[in-house]
Amino acid sequence: MNTQMIFFIILALIAIVCAVLIMALERISHRVVSMAFSFFAVAGLYFLLGAEFIGIIQVMVYVGAITILFVFGMMMTEHRNVGFGPDPRKGQQILGFLGAATLLGVLLYGIFSMDLPTEQPYVGTVEAIGLELYGHYFIAFLGSGFLLTSALIGAVVIARKEVE
Repeated sequence: MNTQMIFFIILALIAIVCAVLIMALERISHRVVSMAFSFFAVAGLYFLLGAEFIGIIQVMVYVGAITILFVFGMMMTEHRNVGFGPDPRKGQQILGFLGAATLLGVLLYGIFSMDLPTEQPYVGTVEAIGLELYGHYFIAFLGSGFLLTSALIGAVVIARKEVE
Protein backbone atom coordinates (compact mmCIF):
# COMPACT_ATOMS: atom_id res chain seq x y z
CA MET A 1 0.00 0.00 0.00
CA ASN A 2 1.59 3.22 -1.17
CA THR A 3 1.19 6.77 0.10
CA GLN A 4 -1.34 7.71 -2.57
CA MET A 5 -3.61 4.85 -1.52
CA ILE A 6 -3.35 5.88 2.14
CA PHE A 7 -4.32 9.47 1.31
CA PHE A 8 -7.16 8.18 -0.87
CA ILE A 9 -8.55 6.08 1.97
CA ILE A 10 -8.23 8.96 4.45
CA LEU A 11 -9.99 11.44 2.13
CA ALA A 12 -12.69 8.92 1.24
CA LEU A 13 -13.36 8.20 4.92
CA ILE A 14 -13.56 11.94 5.68
CA ALA A 15 -16.04 12.41 2.83
CA ILE A 16 -18.19 9.47 3.94
CA VAL A 17 -18.16 10.38 7.63
CA CYS A 18 -19.04 14.01 6.88
CA ALA A 19 -21.84 12.91 4.54
CA VAL A 20 -23.28 10.71 7.29
CA LEU A 21 -22.94 13.59 9.77
CA ILE A 22 -24.97 15.83 7.46
CA MET A 23 -27.91 13.51 8.01
CA ALA A 24 -27.22 12.73 11.67
CA LEU A 25 -26.56 16.15 13.21
CA GLU A 26 -29.40 18.15 14.73
CA ARG A 27 -28.30 21.76 14.23
CA ILE A 28 -28.34 23.12 10.70
CA SER A 29 -25.13 25.10 11.24
CA HIS A 30 -23.28 21.91 12.11
CA ARG A 31 -24.72 20.27 9.01
CA VAL A 32 -23.43 23.09 6.80
CA VAL A 33 -19.92 22.79 8.26
CA SER A 34 -20.00 19.03 7.76
CA MET A 35 -21.14 19.55 4.17
CA ALA A 36 -18.23 21.94 3.53
CA PHE A 37 -15.73 19.40 4.89
CA SER A 38 -17.29 16.70 2.72
CA PHE A 39 -16.92 18.92 -0.35
CA PHE A 40 -13.28 19.63 0.56
CA ALA A 41 -12.58 15.90 0.90
CA VAL A 42 -14.09 15.21 -2.52
CA ALA A 43 -11.97 18.03 -3.98
CA GLY A 44 -8.94 16.42 -2.37
CA LEU A 45 -9.85 13.15 -4.08
CA TYR A 46 -9.99 14.95 -7.42
CA PHE A 47 -6.55 16.47 -6.84
CA LEU A 48 -5.20 13.10 -5.76
CA LEU A 49 -6.50 11.47 -8.94
CA GLY A 50 -4.87 14.11 -11.15
CA ALA A 51 -7.97 16.09 -12.14
CA GLU A 52 -6.79 19.48 -10.90
CA PHE A 53 -9.32 21.50 -12.89
CA ILE A 54 -12.28 19.59 -11.50
CA GLY A 55 -10.81 19.88 -7.99
CA ILE A 56 -10.55 23.65 -8.32
CA ILE A 57 -14.09 23.85 -9.69
CA GLN A 58 -15.28 21.69 -6.76
CA VAL A 59 -13.72 24.10 -4.27
CA MET A 60 -14.96 27.24 -6.02
CA VAL A 61 -18.50 26.12 -6.82
CA TYR A 62 -19.44 23.72 -4.06
CA VAL A 63 -17.34 24.84 -1.11
CA GLY A 64 -17.46 28.50 -2.04
CA ALA A 65 -20.84 29.14 -3.59
CA ILE A 66 -23.15 26.37 -2.40
CA THR A 67 -21.95 26.37 1.21
CA ILE A 68 -22.20 30.17 1.40
CA LEU A 69 -25.67 29.93 -0.15
CA PHE A 70 -26.71 27.56 2.64
CA VAL A 71 -25.21 29.90 5.25
CA PHE A 72 -27.15 32.86 3.81
CA GLY A 73 -30.32 30.78 3.70
CA MET A 74 -29.75 29.78 7.30
CA MET A 75 -29.23 33.41 8.32
CA MET A 76 -32.20 34.81 6.39
CA THR A 77 -34.81 32.27 7.45
CA GLU A 78 -36.28 31.57 10.82
CA HIS A 79 -35.72 28.02 11.87
CA ARG A 80 -36.42 26.35 15.15
CA ASN A 81 -35.23 23.06 16.52
CA VAL A 82 -38.04 20.95 15.14
CA GLY A 83 -37.89 17.32 14.18
CA PHE A 84 -38.05 16.16 10.60
CA GLY A 85 -40.86 13.73 11.18
CA PRO A 86 -41.84 10.88 13.43
CA ASP A 87 -39.13 8.87 15.09
CA PRO A 88 -38.31 5.73 13.13
CA ARG A 89 -39.56 2.53 14.65
CA LYS A 90 -37.20 -0.25 15.64
CA GLY A 91 -38.18 -2.34 12.60
CA GLN A 92 -37.42 0.54 10.24
CA GLN A 93 -34.01 1.02 11.84
CA ILE A 94 -33.14 -2.66 11.43
CA LEU A 95 -34.40 -2.66 7.84
CA GLY A 96 -32.38 0.46 7.04
CA PHE A 97 -29.25 -1.03 8.60
CA LEU A 98 -29.67 -4.27 6.64
CA GLY A 99 -30.17 -2.33 3.40
CA ALA A 100 -27.07 -0.22 4.03
CA ALA A 101 -25.01 -3.30 4.94
CA THR A 102 -26.16 -5.07 1.77
CA LEU A 103 -25.26 -2.05 -0.35
CA LEU A 104 -21.85 -1.83 1.33
CA GLY A 105 -21.22 -5.53 0.67
CA VAL A 106 -22.13 -5.22 -3.01
CA LEU A 107 -19.93 -2.13 -3.40
CA LEU A 108 -16.95 -3.74 -1.66
CA TYR A 109 -17.33 -6.90 -3.76
CA GLY A 110 -17.39 -4.81 -6.93
CA ILE A 111 -14.39 -2.74 -5.89
CA PHE A 112 -12.18 -5.65 -4.86
CA SER A 113 -13.10 -7.89 -7.80
CA MET A 114 -12.43 -5.40 -10.62
CA ASP A 115 -9.21 -5.33 -12.59
CA LEU A 116 -7.41 -2.00 -12.45
CA PRO A 117 -5.79 -0.71 -15.65
CA THR A 118 -2.02 -0.80 -15.73
CA GLU A 119 -1.47 2.39 -17.72
CA GLN A 120 -2.57 5.82 -16.58
CA PRO A 121 -5.62 7.17 -18.41
CA TYR A 122 -5.32 10.55 -20.05
CA VAL A 123 -6.40 13.31 -17.69
CA GLY A 124 -6.80 16.75 -19.19
CA THR A 125 -4.91 19.59 -17.62
CA VAL A 126 -6.20 23.12 -17.26
CA GLU A 127 -4.09 24.14 -20.26
CA ALA A 128 -5.59 21.40 -22.43
CA ILE A 129 -9.12 22.35 -21.37
CA GLY A 130 -8.44 26.01 -22.18
CA LEU A 131 -7.02 25.15 -25.59
CA GLU A 132 -10.06 23.00 -26.40
CA LEU A 133 -12.51 25.66 -25.23
CA TYR A 134 -10.88 28.44 -27.24
CA GLY A 135 -10.09 26.18 -30.20
CA HIS A 136 -12.67 23.63 -31.28
CA TYR A 137 -15.50 24.79 -29.03
CA PHE A 138 -15.11 28.57 -29.33
CA ILE A 139 -18.61 29.14 -30.77
CA ALA A 140 -20.26 27.04 -28.04
CA PHE A 141 -18.17 28.81 -25.39
CA LEU A 142 -19.18 32.21 -26.76
CA GLY A 143 -22.84 31.16 -26.96
CA SER A 144 -22.88 29.98 -23.36
CA GLY A 145 -21.30 33.29 -22.33
CA PHE A 146 -24.04 35.23 -24.12
CA LEU A 147 -26.69 32.99 -22.58
CA LEU A 148 -25.35 33.47 -19.05
CA THR A 149 -25.05 37.23 -19.56
CA SER A 150 -28.62 37.51 -20.80
CA ALA A 151 -29.85 35.39 -17.87
CA LEU A 152 -28.04 37.71 -15.45
CA ILE A 153 -29.54 40.81 -17.10
CA GLY A 154 -33.00 39.20 -16.99
CA ALA A 155 -32.61 38.39 -13.29
CA VAL A 156 -31.61 41.99 -12.55
CA VAL A 157 -34.59 43.35 -14.51
CA ILE A 158 -37.02 41.02 -12.73
CA ALA A 159 -35.57 41.68 -9.27
CA ARG A 160 -35.39 45.46 -9.70
CA LYS A 161 -38.01 47.49 -7.89
CA GLU A 162 -39.91 50.12 -9.82
CA VAL A 163 -39.41 53.68 -8.56
CA GLU A 164 -42.58 55.75 -8.69
